[in-house]
Amino acid sequence: MQMRLKTTKNCLEAEGVLIPYDPAIITPAIKHAIESGYFEAEEAAQLPFIVKPEDIVLDIGAGIGFISTLIARRAERVISVEANPDLLPFMAKLHALNSIENATRLNVVLGEVEAGLATFYQRRDFWMGSLSKGPNPYKSAVKVPYMALNPLLKKERVSLIVCDIEGAEAFLFNRADLAGVDRVYLELHDHITGLKGVAAVFEAMAAQGLAYDPRHSNGAIVLFRRVEKDEVLRPYARLQT
Repeated sequence: MQMRLKTTKNCLEAEGVLIPYDPAIITPAIKHAIESGYFEAEEAAQLPFIVKPEDIVLDIGAGIGFISTLIARRAERVISVEANPDLLPFMAKLHALNSIENATRLNVVLGEVEAGLATFYQRRDFWMGSLSKGPNPYKSAVKVPYMALNPLLKKERVSLIVCDIEGAEAFLFNRADLAGVDRVYLELHDHITGLKGVAAVFEAMAAQGLAYDPRHSNGAIVLFRRVEKDEVLRPYARLQT
């Protein structure tokens, strides 16, 4: 699916989202992806079927705020988490430009620990920045505060997690308490984690009662949805005893 696009001198527009054009952030590769209609297109395509009006959404790896803007237009509110400190001012500008008032922005790395600093590796094209030193060369390394995931989920009453964190999904959910979350929509990065990392994600989700939903998944972009306690195997009815 290609996104509708409009370009002006100081702004790009995709799917009705205005994107400030700053060459320091919107590099040629990223600009090309936006202009070609492929920037976050697969992820964006399923949001109308996943996000509910009453949702409180945790968007992990929010980048420039494009996806969180689409989410904010459909959900009660969104918490946008981004590790790259250079992107936070841009995200705030993009949110303001699109009149988004139900989004908060956090420059942290989520995990098990509540304190300390993580090393984040920045790359020329922001979408390749990650907690991993490789496999691609990085331009700089910055220290970013840790924040514990579980207290945040509980405090904010998160119902939906959207996650694109360049391989860190392989371990982020290992000890996560997703009791209040009924959907997790994330991108897998097997070129970084290998199939073992993909298996770790599926195992962590299954342990939390969340099943792979093929109806709103596409390749590496996958949706996990909570299995209802009274749901039975279709098309068979529950056996009477």
